[in-house]
Amino acid sequence: MKRTIIFFTGVYDTLDLFTGELKRAFEEMGCASFVYEADREANSKKRLLALLAESGKLQAECDLSGRFACVTFNNLGYNLEFAPSIPGSDFGGGEDDACEWERKNVNIWEYYQIPYINILMDHPFHYDKPLRKAPATSIVLCTDRNHVRYIRRFLRNIRQVDFLPHAGVELGHRHKPLTERAIDVLYAGALPVYTVGRMIPDLDAIPEVDGQEMMAEVLRELVAHPHRTTEEVIEEYLLSVRDDLPPERIRQIVITMRFLDSYATSFFREQAVRLLVENGIAVTAYGVGWDQCEWSDNPYLHYGGKVLAPEILPLMNDSKIVLNTLTWFKAGAHDRIFNGMLAGAVVVTDDSTYLRQEFRDGKELSMFPLTDMAGLPERVFEIFGHAGRAQQIADAGYECAQKYHTWKQRAEHILDSFF
Repeated sequence: MKRTIIFFTGVYDTLDLFTGELKRAFEEMGCASFVYEADREANSKKRLLALLAESGKLQAECDLSGRFACVTFNNLGYNLEFAPSIPGSDFGGGEDDACEWERKNVNIWEYYQIPYINILMDHPFHYDKPLRKAPATSIVLCTDRNHVRYIRRFLRNIRQVDFLPHAGVELGHRHKPLTERAIDVLYAGALPVYTVGRMIPDLDAIPEVDGQEMMAEVLRELVAHPHRTTEEVIEEYLLSVRDDLPPERIRQIVITMRFLDSYATSFFREQAVRLLVENGIAVTAYGVGWDQCEWSDNPYLHYGGKVLAPEILPLMNDSKIVLNTLTWFKAGAHDRIFNGMLAGAVVVTDDSTYLRQEFRDGKELSMFPLTDMAGLPERVFEIFGHAGRAQQIADAGYECAQKYHTWKQRAEHILDSFF
């Protein structure tokens, strides 16, 4: 019998887009699908329980690991529970025959031994609680190799963790040449500095150190040496002032101070767009925050507001350049990169160890280190000034992304490696 893959939708439009691509890919490989619609919780849960109960034949101990798997993002559905079916209940006999333990709620994935493939699109320190309470059947896939190391060090309850790069989505298979596109440079992504405020804790609640000083020193180091990870710099600072802190306390403080990750991301993201518009390069930006900068009235900045993830794809298809700055992923990528490639645009992005391994600067895309932000405008002028060469980069990027970096390739990897 073919395996049924359980997916979750109805929470975030971006994750729904990725989920739809994975669902299509698994179905093409012969798997069946079950979609748990979180916005229709009661009905979805009833249908899922009925499906699993029928497959498990109401056994007290069911192992459906060979027939089902859950593939989800950012811990969706990790804590889904139910009271196991008992003889005489909805799926069987009478309640009087049940043992006490049978009436207690249990985790669905653990009860049925269903592999729970959890793809994290963000740093795991944003998800400490759900990861600590993750099902025993969890397989966590991180989109940055540093995140894998973080989980192996601080989240020992996760038995299996591995690296799975971001992937892209292609809208249509016929793309206009660059010379016929209306948007010069597209940036699709919010400025985190305007939304991160709710993450800032009471810094006085960290008695071991001066919280304000730590915040200033860590940000200064991240801006000066942007190849470093946030957790690395925070730990270095902590040990420089308190060498007696145990690893668990370091982890707790890293989680408390994780908002610094977003501040560093936002600093360079804003600088990238600002440098371009102040050098007379038209940038069309979508996402929260671009209208709140002190330079937002620059005539070369065209702000389109906030749009849903699927609405970005046609905009990329009409862009000459898709600009990206990573969300502080130093050993990973971002879907903007692969989406831009699959749209036939020239992708211009800051680099990472992973991107340097996968691509060649000036061949499949254009990469720059954050330490050379000042050279970004000249890099873009060079692309615009050599239309034939720019088209070659766009074509090579498209071919590479289509061959290696779609959700179909990621689904094939999951199927081959974890089922």
